[in-house]
Amino acid sequence: MSETATAAARSLPSHADGRTLSVRALGKSYGTGAQENWIIRNLDLEVPPGEFVAIVGPSGVGKTTLLRSLSGLVPPTEGGVFIDGSPLAEPHPEVGVVFQDYSRSLLPWMTTLDNVAFPLQGKGMKKGERLAIAEKNLAAVGLAGKGHLYAWEMSGGMQQRVAIARALAYDSKILLMDEPFASVDAQTRLDLEDLVVDLHVNLGVTIILVTHDIDEALYLADRVVVIADKPAHVVDQIETGFGSHRDQVETRADPRFAEARGRILTRLRA
Repeated sequence: MSETATAAARSLPSHADGRTLSVRALGKSYGTGAQENWIIRNLDLEVPPGEFVAIVGPSGVGKTTLLRSLSGLVPPTEGGVFIDGSPLAEPHPEVGVVFQDYSRSLLPWMTTLDNVAFPLQGKGMKKGERLAIAEKNLAAVGLAGKGHLYAWEMSGGMQQRVAIARALAYDSKILLMDEPFASVDAQTRLDLEDLVVDLHVNLGVTIILVTHDIDEALYLADRVVVIADKPAHVVDQIETGFGSHRDQVETRADPRFAEARGRILTRLRA
């Protein structure tokens, strides 16, 4: 992340007054009777303000279903999701979501600046204020001066930066990310990982990331939550212990990194 982008991120409002997200005996099924299929059941999780949690699990285990439940987009069949103790029954104004498919999350007929500013209309802000906030958040993700571009004029990595800026512009206290780097090339993926690390450090926003990539989870998160089995539930939780400073070479070469990776692989293959 450039010094300019870092300075811009530090100028944004702090999220230190965050929210606690609690998941209690969560269950989600589809179908009824003999055809009922439980995707998640008896899943418990507590995420305090400012923590970065990564959720990993095998393909098809229900990670995306879990994230949609955390966002309020999918109602639970059993149990519930709570924000500061209040049940989450619909999308919450302080919970932002960044999806994997950035190409469908941006409105192609709007400029980058208008895409970021668009959700702020729901807060009743005047246009000038909306655009000023959008400009600050674009700068924070390294896109200062790019507000005039349309999505189709930008690379995949740039489009995903716009999606992140839009979620931050809405002043989200909790940011949910559904495999946000899966559709970009390897180098862009590393750059976006470092961007998210810096935003987390500078803003204190709570982040919950779903990924199939164990190394990515360990590099980014304060805690890695492993879900497995059918129906899915939490089978392990690992505190990474790397602190706020991460380096793509040094952190991945840390012996604790390899030890944690082996532990997660063992649980997933059990």
